[in-house]
Amino acid sequence: MATIAALGFSILTLVVRALPLTNNVALVLAVGAPYTVIAALVGLAVAVLSRRVVLSIVAVVVVAASLGIQVRWYYGGNAPETGEGVEVRVLSSNLRYGRADPSTFVELARNSADVITVTELTAEAVRNFHQAGIDEMFPYSILFPASGAGGNGIWSRYPLTPVSPTRYWSSSMVAAQAQIPGLTSEIAVASVHVTSPMASFDSWRNGIVATRSRLAGLADAVDSGTVIAAGDFNSTPDMRQFRDLLSNGFRDAVVQAGAGFAPTFPSNRHVPPLITIDHVLTRDANVESVSSVSVPDSDHRALLATLRVTATNTRT
Repeated sequence: MATIAALGFSILTLVVRALPLTNNVALVLAVGAPYTVIAALVGLAVAVLSRRVVLSIVAVVVVAASLGIQVRWYYGGNAPETGEGVEVRVLSSNLRYGRADPSTFVELARNSADVITVTELTAEAVRNFHQAGIDEMFPYSILFPASGAGGNGIWSRYPLTPVSPTRYWSSSMVAAQAQIPGLTSEIAVASVHVTSPMASFDSWRNGIVATRSRLAGLADAVDSGTVIAAGDFNSTPDMRQFRDLLSNGFRDAVVQAGAGFAPTFPSNRHVPPLITIDHVLTRDANVESVSSVSVPDSDHRALLATLRVTATNTRT
C-alpha cells in the first residue's frame, strides 16, 4: 500500500507539472515536484524489497522521469562563453515589505552588482537605503515605493531610461533601458513581482500571462536585443505557466549557468529554503554564474547573476 501511495503521488505530481495550473491544489503539488524523486525512490525500494516486479518497473520509470527533469537544472544550459562580451552583474531581492537590512544589502550591492532590482520596496526602505549610501555607487534609479508588497524599483551604476509604460500594475513590473559601457545599444532591465497565488490564484494566473506579454514588449523595445528580467515571480520551474515565460528567446539563468536546484524561499528561518520562486530571466545574454545569498530581515534569498552580453551587441 505504501508503494502504491508513494508512486501514485509521484505520478500525479509529474502529470500536474506538465499541465497549466488551474487551482491552488494543483499548484501545491507542482511546488512539491522537486521532492517527487524522494517519494519515487521510497516506492522503488519497497517494491524491490517486496519483489513486486510490475511496481518495481513503474517505480524505475517514475524515478528516471523525475531525475530527467532535475538533471537539466545542472546540465541543461550551454557552456557559458566566459570572457566574451561585456559583463553585467545583477542583484535581485525581495525586501520583505521593505524590512531587509539596508547596510548589509548596500554593501552586498557595492561589491557584487551593476544593476539592482528590488520588490516590496517601501518609502521607508528608500530612505534607509539612501542613508546607507546606495546612491553613491548607484546614482541612477527608477523607484515606485508603496506600502505592503506593492513597491518595486531598479538602481543602476549606469544611466537608465524608463520604458513606456514604466510601471505595469497588475503584475508589478518596473522596466527601463540601461546604457552599459561597451555596448552599442541599450539593454532592457525589468524588476518583476507577480502576485502570490496563495493571495489570489486568478490574480497570479493573470499576472503570469501579463508578464509574458510584457517581456515580449521589452524585447521589442530594444529591437529584439538583450533583456534581463529579475524578481519574485512567485512561481517555481515546475509550474507550467512559469515555463511558458521561457519563449521568444528568454531563458532561466539558473539553467543557463547549470546552478542546479536553487531554492530561495523561505529564508532566515529555522529550516533551509525549500522552493525556487525568485528568478533571473535573460534574453540574448550568456550567464556565467548564479548564486543566492541570505539578506538579514528578508524572507527571500537574494540572487546574484553574472552575465555577458553577446558579442553582437558590443562595440568593435
